Amino acid sequence: MTTLRSPRVMMRPHGLHDLRDLSEMWVIPQVVEHISGAPLSSDEVWAKLMFHIGHWQALGFGYWAVLDATTGHYLGMVGFAVRPRNTEPTLPDSVEAGWVLHPKVQSKGIAFEAMQLAYAWADEHQNWDKTHCLISPENLASLKLAARLGFQPFQEVRYRGGPSMVLERVCAP
Repeated sequence: MTTLRSPRVMMRPHGLHDLRDLSEMWVIPQVVEHISGAPLSSDEVWAKLMFHIGHWQALGFGYWAVLDATTGHYLGMVGFAVRPRNTEPTLPDSVEAGWVLHPKVQSKGIAFEAMQLAYAWADEHQNWDKTHCLISPENLASLKLAARLGFQPFQEVRYRGGPSMVLERVCAP
């Protein structure tokens, strides 16, 4: 499994030991506001953790747990997934990038730094032409981050009863 480092963050694939941190993060209103709209139940958090672990096992990539490089505290997650989503129209067939950070570290450049590490790894180890992300048009912080990462608007879709923006990023050759 792949561990990545920068001066401020250490990233590693999720493990069972991350359940408590995920459970604590996925009930914070600022975390779920533009994603699910409601806190996740313990069943949903468990399924999310299994999704993360399973991606690395089955596909050789997934979401990393983002930790403070100095303290080891859990800060959130960033990475890539293949996930069928019930959207109208359907999403393009590509890998989806995503990020979710604890509110205490939002707006500090941690997500950008972590996603730069993730894309540097992907450019070296994967052969993707492009990736996409799905973001609520109300999530201005994530839209701003996506633009900094090189994502361009691709299309608008309906997802979970509301509009969502699909953005696309061409990967390094």
